[in-house]
Amino acid sequence: MRLSEENKHSKKILASEKNNSFKDIFQSPVFLLTIIGIIGLLIRVYYLPFDLPITHDGSNYFWYAIDMSLLSEFPSTYTFPNNGWPSFLYIFFSLFSSDNFLDYMNLQRLLSVIISVSTIIPVYLLCTRFFKKQYAILGSVLFAFDPRIILNSTLGITEPLFIMLGTISLYFFLSKKWMYIYLSFVIAALYTLVRYEGFLLIIPLSIIFLIRFRKDKKVVLKYLVVISLFVLILLPMMYIRSEMTGQDGVISHVSGATKSAIALDGQEQSQIFEIIGYTFGNFSKYFIWILIPSLLFFVPYGLIMLFKNRDLNKITLILVGVALLIPALYAYFRNISDTRYLLSIIPILCVISIYTFEKIDQRFKKPGLLIIVFIICIFCGSIVFLDYNKNDYDYELDIYHVGLEVSKRTSVINDYYPEVKYVNNKIGVASHLGTFPVLSSEIKQKIKLIETHEYDSLNEFIDYGKNEGLMHIVTDENENRQQFLRDVFYNEKKFPYLTKIYDSSEQGYDYHLKIFRIDYEKFESIEFN
Repeated sequence: MRLSEENKHSKKILASEKNNSFKDIFQSPVFLLTIIGIIGLLIRVYYLPFDLPITHDGSNYFWYAIDMSLLSEFPSTYTFPNNGWPSFLYIFFSLFSSDNFLDYMNLQRLLSVIISVSTIIPVYLLCTRFFKKQYAILGSVLFAFDPRIILNSTLGITEPLFIMLGTISLYFFLSKKWMYIYLSFVIAALYTLVRYEGFLLIIPLSIIFLIRFRKDKKVVLKYLVVISLFVLILLPMMYIRSEMTGQDGVISHVSGATKSAIALDGQEQSQIFEIIGYTFGNFSKYFIWILIPSLLFFVPYGLIMLFKNRDLNKITLILVGVALLIPALYAYFRNISDTRYLLSIIPILCVISIYTFEKIDQRFKKPGLLIIVFIICIFCGSIVFLDYNKNDYDYELDIYHVGLEVSKRTSVINDYYPEVKYVNNKIGVASHLGTFPVLSSEIKQKIKLIETHEYDSLNEFIDYGKNEGLMHIVTDENENRQQFLRDVFYNEKKFPYLTKIYDSSEQGYDYHLKIFRIDYEKFESIEFN
């Protein structure tokens, strides 16, 4: 009997140890971050438009990286300052081989996605500077499932790398080890190379550095060391940019932005108030918008706690946050309507949000259950938001393929933004290339666009367009088109001098577009008789 009881007792101990080991696994930050990262990656890959080209800014970075991979040097034909991201892409493009330009674009997107997902690690580490590890995990969840971060990561542009480097720099700066503090200024320089407005980060870092180590007798010497590291990383690229474009891409652009703001002094007082009003109005609108759906619940109380019982770490977070918001204010001052300029602040908002969770957790009897509930709510809120705001993938595919038809049949046409985005660049030409990659200089712009907004009638527009080589009119069902273009689309028989040469509906596309060739002889005979 005694042996039997001892066996039962030993089995209970083994079972208890087994349960504790499972519990330790599920409480392990590495395990949890891995699960969060896998789910975050799957969501991003799900929203990747693999069959669509990258457009707008992402297209410029793409061609820069392609040219660089072929030339094995910095291309001299680009004027934009933010060449840190395409220079990073060059490393992978030079190792990649394909004859399809979409494969390279998808590689660009995948790298952007991987960087975005990997940023949950520095976000988690940054949160540990302020909170316990179990709370810091929630910061990673908020970042991993933030819908704007997810959508932005699928565009193949600068923000994912920019956000990652900024977060790492801030994490290292808050360290007590000098090696990490020095490294934070090196990362801040790389941060600046990705987007020139990252230069502003050096201001709060310098202020806090001098305050934090003011009692150190060698503080001036150490500050000179960290600033030297920052400058030495920047100087080679600034020199290359100056040689290529005539501007260093950092000081030149920061000073240019400053001059634009100072130019307000020459405005009348009423105009100044109006400009300031819409600047802060747009800022407030877009700042609230980026908080939806999850951060809106956490951030308000978190901001109160951030300013309460301030210590040096909190002051660092506040000053860095203010510095990161300045580019957004400048963008809205220039009336640029985009939330992209606010995305760099999201890691800091994730830290701030945990103050709210910590307060709720202190009043809750089952904190483990509370974490699970919040994670599920954040995940579901993100998925609902993404599903509601995602682009119509099938419609975009139609626009792309119809755009290729436009590029085959025309050379000078009227603008039909935004659907023209797959026509008014090198994508249409690259789609028909038998070999790839090729230098961007070897791909000639085939389509010339003529703006229609200045004209009130089709006759007036065609009169002007004749001297510009206009041979075709392109029109679709977009309700924002000018009335005379909509009239052509719906009442084509009214225009005997227009001959329809293409109708996308005949090829089964849901996106309905028509191309008309202009017969100038008929046009002039009708116009003057």
